[in-house]
Amino acid sequence: MTFPFVGRGSTTPRERPQDARPGGSMSAALSVLPVIALVVLGHLARRGGLIPAASWPGIEQLGYRVLFPAILLTSIYRSDLSLGRLGPYLAALLVAFVATGAVALILARRRAEPGPRASSLFQGALRFNSLLILAVAAQAFGGGALGDLAVAFAFLIPAFNISAIVALTLWSDGPRPSGTAARIGAEIGRNPMVLSCLAGLALNLSGLALPGWLLSPLDWLGQGALAVGLLAVGAGIRPAHLWQRDAALWMGVWLRLAFCPVVFVIAALTLGLPAGQVASGVLATAAPGAPVGYILARQMGGDADFFAAIFTWQTVLAAATLPLWLIFAGFLGV
Repeated sequence: MTFPFVGRGSTTPRERPQDARPGGSMSAALSVLPVIALVVLGHLARRGGLIPAASWPGIEQLGYRVLFPAILLTSIYRSDLSLGRLGPYLAALLVAFVATGAVALILARRRAEPGPRASSLFQGALRFNSLLILAVAAQAFGGGALGDLAVAFAFLIPAFNISAIVALTLWSDGPRPSGTAARIGAEIGRNPMVLSCLAGLALNLSGLALPGWLLSPLDWLGQGALAVGLLAVGAGIRPAHLWQRDAALWMGVWLRLAFCPVVFVIAALTLGLPAGQVASGVLATAAPGAPVGYILARQMGGDADFFAAIFTWQTVLAAATLPLWLIFAGFLGV
């Protein structure tokens, strides 16, 4: 059964995800190159002092609190929320991420990792860089895949942030704080990612048509989110974090870049997903982590440096692994 919740505010027919842009899997893989170029530019801008180091936290906050919420809200608002079409897609993604998060927790417990490191391993294995995913999807697959990913993000991003907030609250340094449930609720209630996803869903399901004078500035903000977010990713790369012999670090890298996409592919093939959804799902599950995890760990008593090391290696290695995963998705029928 499907529900006729058609995306609002769109002036052109919505592309289906299976109608990916021509050019095949190699074209999809090459679409990663401009993304990598912006990441490198962000790193050089920080290292070379083009933008002072003290300015980058403000840039990150601009993307986190304004630009990225705008693109999430408008993408979800315009998306087709037919559960009959998206249900299996969401189920395959959920299986992949639940399995990845569970394995991360099991490994952390077996290694008797301290609470802050355990929460950072959990975040590093589970989080993906939504801005990078959206940028590659826009280049490689078109609006249909972008809409499907936005709907998936509407469910996954709140779930990820809630899970991370709970883990950080329970496993932060020092004694467990009083009023834990209230603190978790407060953190969730003011998280801009959660709020923008919920707002996009509410607007989509309400049938309310937003006027052009309101949608246009939101679209402009969303367009800026991709470039600013990728520059911030590059600025967050710390070469000093690359030279470490830490088994837990490599577990976080392996879970994010290899284990999660493998589980998704198995689930997707089992559920018979169309080729376009397999491709966009592989992109989502094989993407590196997000720098927001570092901000959250720093603010809530997690091991921020450990997360930064996991995130740095994921970002560097994804430059090679993500194109390979997209080529592999091509062999599955894209």
